[in-house]
Amino acid sequence: MKKLFLYTIMLLMAPYPRAIACDICGCANSGAYFGLLPQSHKSLAGVRYQHMRFVTHGDSKVLRTEEHFNIGELYTRFFPVKRVQVMTFVPFRADKQVTSADVKRQSGLGDITVLANYNLFNTFMDSENVRTFNHTLLIGGGVKLPTGKFRFDESNALQVANANFQLGTGSTDFILNAFYTITKDQWGLAANISRKFNTTNSDGYRFGNQIYGTIDLYRSIQLGKLAITPLVGIYGEHAGHGIQNGEALGVTGGDLVNATAGLTLFSEKWTMGITGQKPIAQQSASGHVVAKGRLLVQLAFLF
Repeated sequence: MKKLFLYTIMLLMAPYPRAIACDICGCANSGAYFGLLPQSHKSLAGVRYQHMRFVTHGDSKVLRTEEHFNIGELYTRFFPVKRVQVMTFVPFRADKQVTSADVKRQSGLGDITVLANYNLFNTFMDSENVRTFNHTLLIGGGVKLPTGKFRFDESNALQVANANFQLGTGSTDFILNAFYTITKDQWGLAANISRKFNTTNSDGYRFGNQIYGTIDLYRSIQLGKLAITPLVGIYGEHAGHGIQNGEALGVTGGDLVNATAGLTLFSEKWTMGITGQKPIAQQSASGHVVAKGRLLVQLAFLF
């Protein structure tokens, strides 16, 4: 009886676990990893699947929460005019939150993103001269639309009282980005950086602004008409504090650095690849949230 009394007191005094919101976690506000895409004039259309997992209060049997994010995405790239590249991403999500008390699930359309980039230079395509090094630079930006459902009501016990565990952010957000690639013979280095500016949604919540990017080193191995491209790299992101009704939330925001490794296959008509990420440094939601590994699988057709 004494143990039961102490356990009850702990539950009453403990902070409600689902109130923790990490702005760099798996909801529609998380940063984007583009993977290797052929830097050519060809358009593409494809599908990709991403899995992410996060653990909150991992050392506590009472407060421990696991969140699994499964994202299937349709994506395209096309060139409406010379040197202008447009990319679209349409995600469909199936997410799960597991606590000591219950399991909550949600599924549906996520937030659609549209990016437009201008090809500032491409020495491989713009010059007939043979070069030791070839460079490609695209700069631009885009918008993330509030097409995914956002319902953050801390007073409703039937809903997940966590701004991060939502299908979307409920806000229209703006993105600036740059993609740079340098190649020499079979070797290449691809880098991208993005800056995301979030707005306040109709519930009075605004996710912290973000900056995220990648650096990937790869080598292309030609086997007949097929190119096999292994890669290793680093992915990183930083998010500022979320703001609710004008007040900054101290347990939101943070930093994450992932090691990346993957393998991509290229042909004249299709490309497919698999990429894994493992955290090597992180500080999220004041240390309450721990990011686990990520997996990305993608397939696209060129035309």
